[in-house]
Amino acid sequence: MKTAYLKTTAPATRLPRYRRASNPPPMQLTARDIRIVRLVYEMRFLTREQVQRLEFSPSTASYCKRRLALLYHHAYLDRKFIPAPGSLGSARAIYCLAGRGARLIAHEMSTELRNLEWRPRDADRELYFLQHTLAINDFRICAILAAQRRGFTLDWTDERTLRRQEMRSYVADPKRGGQRVAIVPDGYFGLSDDEHSISFALELDRATVEEKPFKAKVRAYGEWKRTGGYARRHGTDSLRVLFVIAPNDRDRHRLARVKRWCEAEGGRSLFWFAGAPDINEHSLLTEPIWQVAGRDSRYTLLTGG
Repeated sequence: MKTAYLKTTAPATRLPRYRRASNPPPMQLTARDIRIVRLVYEMRFLTREQVQRLEFSPSTASYCKRRLALLYHHAYLDRKFIPAPGSLGSARAIYCLAGRGARLIAHEMSTELRNLEWRPRDADRELYFLQHTLAINDFRICAILAAQRRGFTLDWTDERTLRRQEMRSYVADPKRGGQRVAIVPDGYFGLSDDEHSISFALELDRATVEEKPFKAKVRAYGEWKRTGGYARRHGTDSLRVLFVIAPNDRDRHRLARVKRWCEAEGGRSLFWFAGAPDINEHSLLTEPIWQVAGRDSRYTLLTGG
């Protein structure tokens, strides 16, 4: 497949929203189009706003919409629709990989289609976890942009990869008779420059885990670190476990609650907490938005340890 770098020359015709056009306007892929398809492949589901944050300026929303529409109508991307908040307004489009996009990714990666971590039915199976995936991607995008701003290299491993049998880590829970517990963060990432490197496990909390299993997760992380299992798996002793607390009207004090649960299990500086609304590419690394188990102050992620 030959990669072209020309913009669409056809006029901006109005395209159907809920089905592919039978005769869409012609397009040729640009380098940015290919990056967008690759981002959707890597992150599974992305909104237009998320794509725009990564690949377009704030003032080019209409152009971003146009490129995504062309990628959809030419079957590089698929899109699903979810109701608008409060059931007001039109449904929100969420983009995922389509067959032609998968073939493009396989070509760009010099591999066979069957080797991709993608199957045509994946998107339908994963729609149940859509809000969770989008929230993880919000954090990941903040990390990407924050790393760029600070000149760091970001290395991200997603939950899908961590769930592979060969990537899973298991520890024995000392309070459950040594019962084996699998540790699968929502994401694992490292930040590095010429002088420093630090690694993080991400746990996105949407108030779906009750106290008992939450405490078991805290114990598992503690044992993973204490016994050296983490260092053997990832080749570093550097680790902070980040609990990012999503907004929840039913539990407005969730962050304070999970911090207390963590401290009750002996959790200390390994565990960090922040509210998702406080996190953006400017605050993530260098503003004191993070609370730490066993401490009362707030810290910056890079220097607070």
